Parts: sequence; C-alpha cells; structure tokens
Amino acid sequence: MIEIKECRFESFSVIGLVGDNSAGPRYVDELWRAMNVKGKAVMHLAKKDDDGQIMGAWGLMNDETLSFLPPGKKTEKTIYLAGIEVDNAAKAPKGFTKWTVPASDYLYAQVGRNKLDVINAVLQYAGENGWEISGCPFDFMPPDSRGEMFMFFPVKKL
Repeated sequence: MIEIKECRFESFSVIGLVGDNSAGPRYVDELWRAMNVKGKAVMHLAKKDDDGQIMGAWGLMNDETLSFLPPGKKTEKTIYLAGIEVDNAAKAPKGFTKWTVPASDYLYAQVGRNKLDVINAVLQYAGENGWEISGCPFDFMPPDSRGEMFMFFPVKKL
C-alpha cells in the first residue's frame, strides 16, 4: 500500500542541468547521468541542514513557459531540471540552470517499483480528500537514500 502524506514547503531553489522531451524518451535518465558527472561543479552551493548534510537532489518537471503548470494544462514540451537544492540567493554557474519553485502545499509518497502506481494513488487520494493538483510533480532523492525516491505533487485545497 502506498502511504500518502501532506506537507508545505516554502519557496526553494534547485541548480542543475536541464533538458526536454524532444531529446527522446530517456532524456531524464541522461540528465541524471550528466549531473552525476558534471554536478561536482555545483556541490559547494548545495543547501545543508543543521547537521551539515546536503538537503537532497530534485528532479523538477516543468512546461515550456516555466510556470510549473499542472499536468493537462501544459504544452506538448516537457522540461526537466536534474539538480541539487540550493539557497534561493545562489547563482547558477555557467552551463547550469537555476529554478525557484514557489511556496506550496504538497501531497507526497515514496516511490516503490513503479512511478505510475504512485501517480495513480496520489490522484485518487487528492480527489477523495478535496485537493486539486496545481502543478507538475517533482522527484526528490534524500541524501544517502540508497536509491530511495519520493514524488511531490503541488496541490491546493478545493
């Protein structure tokens, strides 16, 4: 069973590498491979918690207007940023991109074997509990997660 939780994030920023679905069906995997190699150049910018641990890596999905429009309201182009969380004031070095995500409430769940199962469960939970998906879902990988991943869905109460 997929456990779905609710939370709120203030605005946060991510610096990383960006690509879009015109590069083919595996473009997200390719971005993460490139980030694993080139990302060392931005690790000094990584936001850290009170214990000095890096906050984590984000995969942010967006539409071509870069407005984080919800699924179904996007244009045909899907853009993805694979990167690390940074302070909002951080500047992206040459060759990297920075996106700042607005504050929002989120529904989230840990991804098991199949992202589609999580998407379907969150959509059902949202409908049954008075939430509307208000933006593109995001992937989050906590530090030292050993492959653990979560999906976050921006929502607003109906």
